[in-house]
Amino acid sequence: MSAIETEAFFLLHDSSFETERASSWLQDASISLVPFSDRDKLADNSRVLLWLGDEQIRDLATLALQRQWQIGLLPHPDARQACAALGAKGDPAQLLAHYAAVEPIGADALFCNGELVFSSVVIGSVLSLRPYDINRPQTTWSLLRGALKGLGQLSLGSYKLTTAKDQGVSLAALGMVAVAHTQSSLVGRRFDENLSIADGRVSLLAIAPRSILAYLWFMLHLIMPGRISLSALPGSLALVQSQRLHLEAQSGFEYLLDGKPVHAAELELVVQPERLCLLPGPALVTREDASVSNKETLRLNHVPVDSAARALIGKHLPLFNHASEDEYRELFVSLRDNATPSSSFQVLMVLSVMLALAGMYANSAPVIIGAMILAPLMAPIVSLAMGLARSEPNLIRGSVKTLAVGTAWGLGCAVLLAWLMPFDIATDEMKSRMSPNLLDLFIAVISGVAGAYAHAKDEIAKSLAGVAIAVALVPPLSVAGIGLGWGDWDMARGALLLLTTNLVGISLAASATFLVLGFAPFTRASRGLAVSLMIAAIVSVPLYIAYDHLIERSRLQERVPAGEFQLLDQKVQVGEVTVTLANPLLVSVVVSSAERLENTHLDELKRMIGEQLDREILLDAQLNIRR
Repeated sequence: MSAIETEAFFLLHDSSFETERASSWLQDASISLVPFSDRDKLADNSRVLLWLGDEQIRDLATLALQRQWQIGLLPHPDARQACAALGAKGDPAQLLAHYAAVEPIGADALFCNGELVFSSVVIGSVLSLRPYDINRPQTTWSLLRGALKGLGQLSLGSYKLTTAKDQGVSLAALGMVAVAHTQSSLVGRRFDENLSIADGRVSLLAIAPRSILAYLWFMLHLIMPGRISLSALPGSLALVQSQRLHLEAQSGFEYLLDGKPVHAAELELVVQPERLCLLPGPALVTREDASVSNKETLRLNHVPVDSAARALIGKHLPLFNHASEDEYRELFVSLRDNATPSSSFQVLMVLSVMLALAGMYANSAPVIIGAMILAPLMAPIVSLAMGLARSEPNLIRGSVKTLAVGTAWGLGCAVLLAWLMPFDIATDEMKSRMSPNLLDLFIAVISGVAGAYAHAKDEIAKSLAGVAIAVALVPPLSVAGIGLGWGDWDMARGALLLLTTNLVGISLAASATFLVLGFAPFTRASRGLAVSLMIAAIVSVPLYIAYDHLIERSRLQERVPAGEFQLLDQKVQVGEVTVTLANPLLVSVVVSSAERLENTHLDELKRMIGEQLDREILLDAQLNIRR
């Protein structure tokens, strides 16, 4: 048979095409209908509209490339991947009008082991890495559901990757996706439009989290609004761009070619630059400045390669990230050195406590803050936390010894100064360290997290976290010494409880932080954390009681009549209300009036307060005359 001559459009269709139903949008267009079986009869450079499914379009690709047909897609129900890749969105009549007005463009043709790729090639079993359907957009819930499925069974696979310029890398990855351009990427349009439909390169994105938390953090990036920049990818993503990529795995691997499952031992991804002559769909985004690039990109970020990859292959992902041996070795040497009571540590300890004591007696918060900055207590506490996290007995012993020396110097200086100073009345700064509660434990936990995180990250100034830890240790240590020097055992007991609370809270929180940062496996950290938790639970009992009393006092104080009101024949102002839990309740108030108050006024005030609190009270009233 002779070839059909070129006309305005040819519509190449399969057996599902219904001419009668299509007559409404065919009658005004110059279109010749061609059955799929007669595809060989179409001439070179024909303008061909396709009413075909994805697999038929894929089979047609070689012939279309050879004859340089100008291809446009119509919304066939089985052509979702092709429509997504080429932006064919809308009803047939709208698309016909669009194709009649647009000029054809050159587009890259991506082939995977000889098969044309419309959307993407997904390697591995990561369910969130699936092709984008332009007519059925992926929802946040469906993406999250796919990501969480089989979370506890995630493991990294081993891959060897070679580019067109023979750059090779062995890496471990949870999954990968190869795309020709972001219009058809694994996560729809969550990546910015840095990939062109005609830059001559295939882009391979590899996801390789080192822990379940890192994987969930990556998924959060996908769910959050906005785009992910290819120039600033999350640490668990790698980007490789080249005209050709060869991928192999020793035991082979499963991959999805536009959603179709395939098994292979090797994968050859090849881009034929600008070989496809397309009539772009209305939803296809193109770049005017696009040009074929020979440049290769190999951006690995924190993806494990070589020896680091071999250590993770075939194992279930841990809950927390494991730091590398180099990262751990450098930090461990630093912490081991910090766990010794050097002469400089002892000198700074004495100076910081003396400065804190001066601030306590002078009731000066700025002076106490200066003492916190000077205190060297962060180093041994962080060392103790690492020792607990990794169950290192030598590090624990050295840290405890250093803390004991520092505490002894602090208590000794405080006791000595308490004997020498002619003061025996506690200031407000002292009193604030004598009644610890659960809020103080919370402060200690935050301080411990800050100290451990700052020590693990070189870019953070450790002195800032040192202040946070010193806030929780130097002041109560000083107050405890003053209480011992005065023989005020209630004062000393309260301050020592606060000191113990802070030591336990900081150590526990810092140990947990090192665990999360990957410096200790959970199996090794469990013993030290269990001991710290047990001590923290014991310390929390009196703290909870104090916190409960604090809440009760606050609620009672809110119910005490305050402000300006009429008391019998006098107008009074009641303020500075404090409630002491006792039997009966002790309520202290300051009462101001224009005239002197009599016993009858005080009895009435006591009755009003007792009625509001529904409790028997003892009233302590300070009377002021205001004129």
